[in-house]
Amino acid sequence: MRRRVLALIMAAVMIVPFAACGQEPPTEKTSSGDVFKIGAYLPLSGPTAAYGIEGKNALDMAIKEINENGGFNGVPAELVAYDTQCSVEEAVKVASKLLQEDKVDAMIGSLVSSEVFATGNVVNNAGVYMLGTGTSPNWMEEDWPYVFRAAMNNGASAPGTADMLKELDYKTVSIFYGQDDNALSTKDAFSAACEERGIEVVASESYDQGDTDFSAQAANLINADADCVYLSVLGETAPVIVKQLRQYGYNGMIFNKESFMTAQIPVAGEENSNHIAFVMPYVTYDSIEDIDIPEIKTFAEKYDAAYGEINKTDSAYRCWDAIMVMWEASKIAKSNDSDALKDATNQISGMKGLGGTIDFTDGNREGYNNYNSFILVDGKNVLWSDWIKNGGYEDFKNAAGQEK
Repeated sequence: MRRRVLALIMAAVMIVPFAACGQEPPTEKTSSGDVFKIGAYLPLSGPTAAYGIEGKNALDMAIKEINENGGFNGVPAELVAYDTQCSVEEAVKVASKLLQEDKVDAMIGSLVSSEVFATGNVVNNAGVYMLGTGTSPNWMEEDWPYVFRAAMNNGASAPGTADMLKELDYKTVSIFYGQDDNALSTKDAFSAACEERGIEVVASESYDQGDTDFSAQAANLINADADCVYLSVLGETAPVIVKQLRQYGYNGMIFNKESFMTAQIPVAGEENSNHIAFVMPYVTYDSIEDIDIPEIKTFAEKYDAAYGEINKTDSAYRCWDAIMVMWEASKIAKSNDSDALKDATNQISGMKGLGGTIDFTDGNREGYNNYNSFILVDGKNVLWSDWIKNGGYEDFKNAAGQEK
């Protein structure tokens, strides 16, 4: 049996770029009975370390709470987490280690979509149940029935973002995008949504991961004189390009593929972080007192009690929801077997997540199917509909000296 599975894994390595060897799945794909072992691979060092660390913090919190409330069908959960170092190659290595050596019962996939894309096939072929936490459209388009997501899909948010442009009667947009899978696929989805709505992309500029000087791209985006700018970039890049756009004199609206988080504002500068709009299930906050959503407030209070401050990124939300979906599936299945968890997840309906209702009954393995629209104003995330209704856009145009 082991030789047959290893042969299949070696074949996958030769076919799938960056894929590495998987493991022989446990005969019954179930826990040993002593512990339910959950493997996680996250970027705990490198440029996105802040996101990975907060994600792991949320996983630790969730498992503690679950174990205090009966565990997975009476079996305590144990987290085995490895650092991907924000590297696809390292993600493949540690995901394989979790499967082969640690023999985990379930997996939490990376916050970095390219790492999930490189490892999801091996995890799925091993028959191990996984919740990925990256937000790219692409990896969830694969035929991986054991792989689910309880976070947003940036591709699904793109039409909503284009609708925001349409509401402002914008006719043109400039796009700044990265070369990673998430950035490219989301940029394509947004461009297609704009074309459907009669909005023209008049300029596109890209960058390579690790770049920090975007002066040439910023100048080109501004000189295109579009009605607005759209960013499809990695989290650590967004505040840097926002700062440089503002420094070069751009005072128009900026639309982002995901939320502009509390951790990003100091990098961009508070004075530069106004009028950044996005579509997301949830946003981050400066303080517990600012939070008016009960589920988010409760989460923030727990996070603050555990770590001395509230989370500054939405990675914590994504990882928390992933574990909670896994737990809910185990309750429905009354089993910790991967096949049972897979089937039970497709039955989850009306579950309260941190970003609203989680529902997998559409069969697309996506838990969130409805998102909110927000805009960042004076350091606060405001619902887009409220901002429009209360005259925010008119105030913005007057302050920016715009007629559009």
